[in-house]
Amino acid sequence: MSLSFQEELTMSLMQDCMGKIGMAKMNIKVMLNNPTGVGDHSNYVQSIREQAKIIAEQKGLLDVLEKDFYDEN
Repeated sequence: MSLSFQEELTMSLMQDCMGKIGMAKMNIKVMLNNPTGVGDHSNYVQSIREQAKIIAEQKGLLDVLEKDFYDEN
């Protein structure tokens, strides 16, 4: 079965959101587990907060795409 353009585009956007969430989570894990290995982040709290904001924003976008534009049928 072939996907419509809208379905392909929506899936691509959802995958992009999931990728950004994964990268932000990994960044937080690196900062928490090895803070000395991240030289350009002198303010760890702010850096982790920025990554958490990315996760929250992307989860919001993902939620909208799933509920309003993605049709599994």
